[in-house]
Amino acid sequence: MNYYTIAPPVKLAEYVQFFWVLEGSATPVNPFFHRVMAESSPEWIFYCKGQFESPEGQRTPLSCLSGQLQDFKKLYTSNDFCLFGIYLFPYAIPGIFGLPAHALSDQTVDTGTLLGREGQLLEQKIFAAADHMQRATIISQFILQRLAKSRETDSAVFTSIRQILFSSAALSIPALADSCCLSRRQFERRFVHYAGYSPKHFQRIARFNAVIKGFDKRPGSLTEMAYNCGYYDQSHFIHDFRLFSGYNPKAFFKNQKDAIDYRAFEEFNSWSED
Repeated sequence: MNYYTIAPPVKLAEYVQFFWVLEGSATPVNPFFHRVMAESSPEWIFYCKGQFESPEGQRTPLSCLSGQLQDFKKLYTSNDFCLFGIYLFPYAIPGIFGLPAHALSDQTVDTGTLLGREGQLLEQKIFAAADHMQRATIISQFILQRLAKSRETDSAVFTSIRQILFSSAALSIPALADSCCLSRRQFERRFVHYAGYSPKHFQRIARFNAVIKGFDKRPGSLTEMAYNCGYYDQSHFIHDFRLFSGYNPKAFFKNQKDAIDYRAFEEFNSWSED
């Protein structure tokens, strides 16, 4: 398994968090199973080699934009695979695609449907690229061209979204609204447009993501983890963890031995260890 990230160019850093690559081997005898968990940020994924399937037999498209997710789902592949992804900020959806972020919440749309012929040509360029650095350059140029035509600029709300994404503590929604010089109702309306969910629900998912992305090889007790991430108590932490991942947290941290990104986590049966 090979997973790594590529930093975006500075002029794109407000919209693209990073590019990522996941490569690996699988066979019918030894397939690779992956659980996609709740996610506060959208991802644009290109399947450069191989495709994944759901347990129901639904195959992933050649490339797709996955909006913010509040549920988990399972995917697997029996073939060697190579994925190139773009991990976006939520407000990049209105900026790049001209759609409100909530239009893609809990949705996955293939690039051709989303962008028509322009999307199909982009797919061809990505798949024909010599390496992943060239893919990062191609997609960066494409995004910059789209952003240059966009009128979606609301830096105050953008800042609030980033604050929630990168804060280890729960933030006051009224205080965030005040910082944007907006009423609570105005702030929540704009927040849903740019983040896909209400501020409260978005913050819940972002807090769960912080737990997943921040664990190390020797995580503390569940109580300590819950406290560090702003949960009221351990039971609240366990409830959200199960809701957004389908995993029992104790079993999850026991089975994930290495501090790797969640995209490279392999599926396992956690319920037997509740």
